[in-house]
Amino acid sequence: MYRNILTAFRTLTILPIGGKDTVQFSSTLCFFPLVGALLGFFVLLFYRVAGAIEFQHPAILALVSLAVITWLTGGLHMDGLGDVADAFGGGKTKEHVLQILKDPRMGSFGVCAIVFAVLIKAGCWEAYFEKSNPWMIFWSLVFSRVMQGILVAFVPSARKESIAAPFGAGGRFPKWSVMVSYLIAGLSAAWSSSIGIAVVCAGCSLAITALAGFYCWKRIQGITGDCVGATSEIVEIAVLLGGLFWDMGP
Repeated sequence: MYRNILTAFRTLTILPIGGKDTVQFSSTLCFFPLVGALLGFFVLLFYRVAGAIEFQHPAILALVSLAVITWLTGGLHMDGLGDVADAFGGGKTKEHVLQILKDPRMGSFGVCAIVFAVLIKAGCWEAYFEKSNPWMIFWSLVFSRVMQGILVAFVPSARKESIAAPFGAGGRFPKWSVMVSYLIAGLSAAWSSSIGIAVVCAGCSLAITALAGFYCWKRIQGITGDCVGATSEIVEIAVLLGGLFWDMGP
C-alpha cells in the first residue's frame, strides 16, 4: 500500500518523496484523493495563518494560495487544460488532435483556457475566503482527484504511449476501487460539511467527468494524460461554482 500511495503523490505532485514506485499503477488510482486532501490541507493552513496574523486581503491570499498549489502539482493539470483546448479547438480528425496534444508549444486556445481557469478559480477562492469557508476549496481539490481516477479507470487510453495508459490497465480492480474512493469522499464531505455540500461536490464532479469522458471518446476514442488533467481542472471549477450557487439558495 505504501508504494501505491507513494506513486500517487509522485505522479500528481513534485514533492520529493523517496522510495520505489509500485509495479501495478492501476492500484494507485484510489489513492489520488489523498493527494487532493494534502493540497487542500495546505490551503486550510494558509487560511488559518492569514487569520492568525490578521491578513485582510482575501484576493491576494487566493492568488498566493493558488500559485503555491499550482506549483506543488508542477502545473501538470493546467498544462493539460491548455493542450486539450488547443487540440480539440484546432484538431479536425483523431490523428490531428493527438498530434497537437503531443506538441509542447501552446496556442491561443490553450493560453485563453489557462488564463480564464486561473481567473475563475482565483475569484472563487477569494469568495470562499471572504465567506470563511475554505472547506469548499478543500473538497474541490479532493473530488477533482477522485475524478481523475474514475476517468482513467472507465475510459480507455487513446494511444498506448499515453501517460494515462499504465494506470488504466488492471481489469476490474481500478473500477471498483475508484468508486469506493468516490463514496468515501462523498461521505467525508457530508460528515465534515453537510449533506447538501456533499451532493453538490459529488454531483457536479461526476457530471463533468461523464461529459468529458463521452466527449473524449467521441473525438479520439479514448483519453490521454492531458485529457485527465484538463478534466481535473474543469471539475475543480464546477465544484467551486456549484458551491457558490448552493450558498445563494434560500
